[in-house]
Amino acid sequence: MRKVAAVVVNKNTRKMLRECLLSLLSQDVEGGIAIWVVDNGSRDGSPEMVLADFPQVNLLWNDENVGYARACNEGIALTEEPFILVMNADTILSQNTASIIVSFFETHPDAAVVGPRLLNTDGTLQFSCREFPSIAQAAGHAFIGLLSEKNPWTRKYKKREWDHLSEREVDWVSGAFMGLRREALEQVGGFDEKYFMYVEDVDLCWMLRQKGWEVWYIPFGDVIHHIGQSSKLATTRMTYHHHRSMFRFYRKTYSGPLKPFMSSLIFLGLVARFCLVSGLNGLNRLKSSFSSERKSGGLEEK
Repeated sequence: MRKVAAVVVNKNTRKMLRECLLSLLSQDVEGGIAIWVVDNGSRDGSPEMVLADFPQVNLLWNDENVGYARACNEGIALTEEPFILVMNADTILSQNTASIIVSFFETHPDAAVVGPRLLNTDGTLQFSCREFPSIAQAAGHAFIGLLSEKNPWTRKYKKREWDHLSEREVDWVSGAFMGLRREALEQVGGFDEKYFMYVEDVDLCWMLRQKGWEVWYIPFGDVIHHIGQSSKLATTRMTYHHHRSMFRFYRKTYSGPLKPFMSSLIFLGLVARFCLVSGLNGLNRLKSSFSSERKSGGLEEK
């Protein structure tokens, strides 16, 4: 009996999607694994590649980008297995990732979400499990963290003081790759589709914990997540959705008596941060363009 399905959300990452699918097909898990690719309107030939080169993989081909949360829900709705692996297309699984997650779910009946250790392309640790921050901690991380990650707010939020070598119950794990228990997911109705990009993983873990379920990080079944330059060269649209999602999460989860006042304060803070991040991203794009021109001989050394 098949126990696990995988839902891969893709948008114009054909080369990395191929590597991701090859790693999924090599999983050593009892009963095999059902694989679904949900493509969000790619124009780089990703869907055609799946159809031509991976006949054993199922494809849901959206005409447009419907957002990460909705794409995940669409893929999950097409599966029937008790455990689901949800992931970005820029991830590569170890051969035992799926079997380790299934085994963990079977021995931890209260676990709704399991996040394995994520590694950067160079093999260094990616801080993929974090806390639900207080407003003060979020503000410190949001602004000071842009300049240096050594500040105390960011270090606490990202759990940088912990070696990540032991399994631990945590507040939330990254949606770049997470294992989900169907029974728990159905209790909260899946991902909140009002998040177009970003924070949908934080929100899902928050909803599940409100229902009494557990969220776990495990230092096994490593997954490589290719991130890096994309964050430095983020588009204004991506930055907008990130800040919009942060505000939605605050409005959804904060219920203190000062909510109207705090909402205004948080909104103004996010607008200020959006402007700052957009400016920094613009500067990074200029630097990247300048560096590319120099490497290609567009500019001559004097």
